This record gives sequence, C-alpha cells and structure tokens, in this order.
Amino acid sequence: MKKSKDVLFVGPISPPVTGQSIAFSTLLHELKISNKDVINTNIDTRYSVFKAMIYIFNIFKMIFFLLSRNYDAVYFTCSRSFMGSIKDVILINVCSLLGVKLINHLHGSDFYDFVRSSSVFYRKILIKSYHKVHTSIVLLDVMVEQFRDFPSMNIEVVTNFYDSEIDDKFNKNNQDRFENIRLIYLSNIIATKGIFELMEAFNIICQKFDNVDLFIAGEFMSDEKMSADEVEKKFDILLESNVRIKYLRGVYGEDKIELLLNSDIFVLPSYYKSEAFPISIIEAMATKNAIVTSNYRYLPYIVNSSNGALVIPGSSQKLAEALEELIVDRDKLESIQVFNRYHARNHYSLHNYINKLSKIILS
Repeated sequence: MKKSKDVLFVGPISPPVTGQSIAFSTLLHELKISNKDVINTNIDTRYSVFKAMIYIFNIFKMIFFLLSRNYDAVYFTCSRSFMGSIKDVILINVCSLLGVKLINHLHGSDFYDFVRSSSVFYRKILIKSYHKVHTSIVLLDVMVEQFRDFPSMNIEVVTNFYDSEIDDKFNKNNQDRFENIRLIYLSNIIATKGIFELMEAFNIICQKFDNVDLFIAGEFMSDEKMSADEVEKKFDILLESNVRIKYLRGVYGEDKIELLLNSDIFVLPSYYKSEAFPISIIEAMATKNAIVTSNYRYLPYIVNSSNGALVIPGSSQKLAEALEELIVDRDKLESIQVFNRYHARNHYSLHNYINKLSKIILS
C-alpha cells in the first residue's frame, strides 16, 4: 500500500523574482513531502532562441515525468499567455488521460480575460481542457469570478503570506524610525506598476517637504507598454533629476526585510494587467508600513483606509495628494502602521498558507 504522496510541481522558481515565483518557491521549500518532482517554468533569459529551446525541453520533460511516474497529484500555476497556456493544455490533457488529480493555482487577475480574448478556436480548446481540472486555487473570494466559465470546478481560496523571518527581525528591531519619512517602492520596475507616476508624484512632494526620501528597489522588466530597456532609460532620466530618490536595484532576503523595517510608507501605484494580491503589500504591512496603492482590480479588496490609501491609477497628482496627507498627519500615519502590523500577523501567516495548501494538495 502506498504510504506517501507523489506530486509533480510545475511553476516558476526565482530568478527572475516575481510574486508568483516567491509563492511557488516557498511552497516547494515548506511543504513536507519527500516524493516530489519539479519543473521550473521561469526562463531567465532575454534571448528568444534559448527561451524556445528551454520551453520545448520543459514540455518533453513534463511528459516524460508523467508517463514514467505514478503521481497522486499535479500542482501547477496556470499561465495567461498563449505560449505558456500551450504547456498547460498539454499538461492538463495528459493528466486527464492518466487519471491524475490536477490542482491549478491562479496568482493573477487576468485568466478570464485571457480565455475570452483568445481566438474562437483556441478558446474552445482552453475551456474544454480546464473543465478537466479538479481544483483551482485563488487568492481572494472575489477571484472565484476568474473561473466562471467552469461552474463544476472545485474552487479553494488561499490568501497570500509574508515570510516568517519578518517576525524574527521585527522583534529584534528597535523600531526607531528615521527622522525623515521614508517612502519605499519594492517591486519589479515595470511601466504599468506605476513607477513613473510615483517618481513624478515625489517631485511634487519635494516642492513642499524637505523631510521625505524615496527608496526604489527592483529589477527592470518589460510589459505591454514598454520594454525593459525603455523603462531603464526613462527611469535613469527621472532618477538623475532628483537626488532624494535612492535606487537600490534588486534587494532580497534579509536586506529586503531591513529595508522594509526602516521604511514608513509602501507605495505601489500599479495598473499592471495581472495585478491581484501582491506579496510585497503583505510584507510591507507586516513590517509596519502604511500602504498607498491603486484603486485597481483586486487591490481594493486588500487595502482600504485602515491600511493607508487607494488612488486613481495613472494619476501622479492624486498619488502626491494621498502621500501628502500621511506625511502631514503623523498621528494618522502611526495609527495605520500599527494596525497593518496587527492585521498582517492575524491574516497572512506563512503557517496558514502552507497548512491550507498542504490539505488541498495532499488530500
């Protein structure tokens, strides 16, 4: 009789670092299971030829694993791009033929849009394939709507988490904040993440206040609006225009935690097409930061006036006004910071995240 579960995990491992790759990598590290195989779908190269070669290799590797192992379940993070979805369609249909339980984890807010914007022919393939998925996991109750094409699918809600090391560092930190208010942007530097609106808003703030600094940490990446190179060129121009903006490049691990612990307001004015439930926002709450983000997609289900402020996407002026209100009213800022620390500890623990996923994957 089989005593342990055999599971195949298909998803992104850092680098590059994204919220989805952090979540997937953390699950692999924390889930107590001895018999697991992993296929890393993160292709860390800008060269199209190498990307295609690795992509094809991963598909053959995936098929080989499925045909040569006796898996109890397959866990995968679904793609919302055409090329990525081809891999998913193959995975789903091979698993269905073999009778393997399929568990899909959605980390973005654009799955329904992706399916509906596909060609009529490919949309039928996607819908027919995903009807074979046993369980899909979403990050918020409202995200169930992403799978409204699949009423018979089992949907589980598992909220995101923050690194438990934050609590250890927080308890050791003396909690003395800097005299200046420190704003922090901690995400990949992508045009639609609102990075340029933030830098423009900070220029407005600097005309009124001399006690505010802006720290930016992240790597340049492309989106549908601008390439990584275009983002970097524009970023450099704005950076040179204001000496109070500090760019730290990619910051990870203990350095990231220390940076958040020494910040006051986390700013993510995102209108990124797949924005759902950023882990960075939870980490910022856990390190006692107020949150200023966009009234966009699912962000209002995570952040409200108790956590900070929501602003109109794409408006530097409205962003500057929201930040100014917190800068001026220190008592309000402190109240929000204290609340966020309490809120994160009570709702977004790593233990709860792993425990819920473990029950879903290993049941």
